[in-house]
Amino acid sequence: MEQFWHAFIPLFVAFDGVGLVPLFWALTQRLDATQRRQAATEAALTALLVAIGFLLVSKFIFTLMGLKLEDVMVAGGAILIVLCLRDLLFPEQPPEGTYTSPGVVPLGVPLLSGPAVLTTVLLVRDRYQWLMTLAALIANMALVWVMLRSTEWLMRRLGREGAQVVSKISSLILTAFGVMLIRHGVMGFMGKVVVP
Repeated sequence: MEQFWHAFIPLFVAFDGVGLVPLFWALTQRLDATQRRQAATEAALTALLVAIGFLLVSKFIFTLMGLKLEDVMVAGGAILIVLCLRDLLFPEQPPEGTYTSPGVVPLGVPLLSGPAVLTTVLLVRDRYQWLMTLAALIANMALVWVMLRSTEWLMRRLGREGAQVVSKISSLILTAFGVMLIRHGVMGFMGKVVVP
């Protein structure tokens, strides 16, 4: 059970479900309650399928392109730091464009299954193997799905400012996580053993 929580927590931070609530609310305000729930389901299913698909094909792609996990850790960490710093330093704006149903794009991809999640699932799989990663991924996605379907209730309790505070804290943690990814990637290049 301890391994499950070790796999679950990094993914929980990477998904940033509470931080996504204000964006989801902004993108779905014009939808009725049924359409909003459908968009939440579409977003969760899309993100889950993309993450699982990435897990399935990543080793083949890495072998084909001569990539190592350390390469992805450094690249993913750098992207994560840039994205989180942007979120911390600049006001959060909903993605531009008009979406009849924003569940697949932009919510499912790239807001849910983006660089943070895709890098994290590889790291978790490398440390805790397939089954534990899949269990943590499904549990996280179920939690995100519940949060998105409860957006109206959460926004009433947290308020926009409260949700943004939680989002900023998550971004700060993710920035540190990005630094850790780069550090572990560089240590891997140097042939040092990385302690989980």
